[in-house]
Formats: sequence, C-alpha cells, structure tokens
Amino acid sequence: MPLWSSIMIKAYGSVRLADIEAARPGEWDFSGATHARVQLPSEPDHELEMQRRGFVFADRTLKASISLGRCKVEKVELEKLIRLPIVETPAYREDIFRIACSSFTADRRFHILPACDADIASLVLREWVDALGSVLVCLFRETPAGFLALRECGDALFVHLAAVEEKFRMSGAGMALYAKACKEAGARGFRRLEGRISSRNTAVMNMYAAFGAVFTEPCDVFLKEVGHDA
Repeated sequence: MPLWSSIMIKAYGSVRLADIEAARPGEWDFSGATHARVQLPSEPDHELEMQRRGFVFADRTLKASISLGRCKVEKVELEKLIRLPIVETPAYREDIFRIACSSFTADRRFHILPACDADIASLVLREWVDALGSVLVCLFRETPAGFLALRECGDALFVHLAAVEEKFRMSGAGMALYAKACKEAGARGFRRLEGRISSRNTAVMNMYAAFGAVFTEPCDVFLKEVGHDA
C-alpha cells in the first residue's frame, strides 16, 4: 500500500482541526491544531496503533456503489418511486441547513470532536451547505422534506450530502431522492451512483441496498484533542 498522506488545517470557531487522510498511521505535524481527525483504511493493526497514540475510534465508513447497468430497480420503476415533487434548485438553503443540523446528530463528517458538539457541528455544516450549488430538493405540499446534492467523480455521480427531515421519512422522500439521483446519473451518461456512508447508518445502507449497491473500501475515522501536543 502506498505511503500517501494529506493534511489540511480547518478552523471552526475555537477549534482548529488537522484533517488527515492517509494509507497508514504516520508521524503527523499537529502544529497550530487543537484537534485531529484521521481517516485510514480499515485494518486491525491500524486501529490498535491509533488507540496506542491516544486516538478515539469514532466511525467506520463504506463506499456504496450502485451500478446503473445492474441496478435492481428498472428504469420504469425508478419513475414510480418518485412519488413526491423534486426540483433541482439553488434555493431553500436555510431549509437545507436546518434539515442537515437535525439529521446529522452524530455524523463524524461534522462532529469533529471526540464528544459530539452540536454547536461546532453546525459551523462545519454551514460551510458544507454554503458551498453547495444546485441541489435536488424533495417537496411535501410545497415544504422542503429532504435534499440530495450530487458531484461528479470520474465515471460516477457521487452523493455529496443528503438528508430527509424526520417527520417526512415515512413519506417516501428518501427513496424518491435516490431514485431521482439514479435517473439523473443515467441521463448524464454516468455508469454508477456512489456515496460514502457510516456503517452505523443502517437506514441509508438499506436505501442503497434496495438499489443493488455494493459496499467496499471500509475506512476508519479516529479523533483526538491534540492542543496539548501542538
């Protein structure tokens, strides 16, 4: 496995996060950081070594890949799953932010401290939402019920961010959004719809599985307060 590693310092209020992706545990420079988040391929030896270094295991994520050529749901059935209106729009930004904050209560993309902190997570989410372009927004009686943001990633369309407000989750909004995303990927000539999800999020894993997704490339997330080391 190549010894690649990348590190970025990001500021969220009083938190300065050293955000690291690497192939294996390494000697990283945490200068100027108060906290660190490290993402590594899932390996038992990696977990033991990171725990030895004082990191907390926070999550395991998986790549979910729906092959549009082998999708369990036929094209005609995709249309039937879209039971609610879906618009592609740059609007509803505050609704998207509100839905995201209420939905991602423990997601380690946004909860970057060892103990989940809603105030810090809201700062991270604000950055994510402000950077979005046009988004698929599902409407329930003209009220935003959920959203799904897509990005191009090679020959796949990638689900960058998606959530459905809790009170609308039984309405079929989630299935409608993912069916629409599959249709959009196919219409734009992509071979796959992909995403990266927490292995703890069984609802979303089941959503992907309903479309015939394959789950690969497990990655572990480790967190640590490093201010005293910096």
